[in-house]
Amino acid sequence: MKRMITLLLAATLCLGLVACNQQQAPVKIGVVDEAAAFKDNKVAQEAMAYLKEVGTPLQTKAEAAYKAMQENQTEETVAAYKLAMGELQNTMGTEQQRVVGLVENEFTNALEAYRAEKGLEVILSKQSVIASSDTVDITNDIVTAMNGVTVDFTKPEAPAAPEAVKAEEPAQEEPKAEEAATEETKPAE
Repeated sequence: MKRMITLLLAATLCLGLVACNQQQAPVKIGVVDEAAAFKDNKVAQEAMAYLKEVGTPLQTKAEAAYKAMQENQTEETVAAYKLAMGELQNTMGTEQQRVVGLVENEFTNALEAYRAEKGLEVILSKQSVIASSDTVDITNDIVTAMNGVTVDFTKPEAPAAPEAVKAEEPAQEEPKAEEAATEETKPAE
């Protein structure tokens, strides 16, 4: 009898495990080559073109200042060269950070939208995966998604300085005749 109960418990446990295994859906994973997907799309190419457009006049100005300094090195030409180089470095550094931030934001949005649309649990970077099947590689899909995105890279205009608003003091009201009369008739304390 003990043997029969033990066998029934073991059979029930096995059936329970089989039922649990059948209820679990497989985890859906995508793998993306971030470096390739980030640089091989229309948005990234437009970003590079924009940065080149912004940088070319500054680079030309810096090169002209350098040439002038080489021909006649004076305090003025050295200062002009340093000023041109500083403007080039500051402007390009700031613009690069801003543009890369815009592209990264769109890239993250594309990854999240793809993950949600395809019902993926997780998207992993190919650089951090030791081995994977090509069937889970979604790099081309992400490039296609990024190609459908439009980003305006032009630098937003600096907000205009608010006009000085004069703070007018409110005119002091004169006490009403009634109030003035009661003030005068109050007994002194």
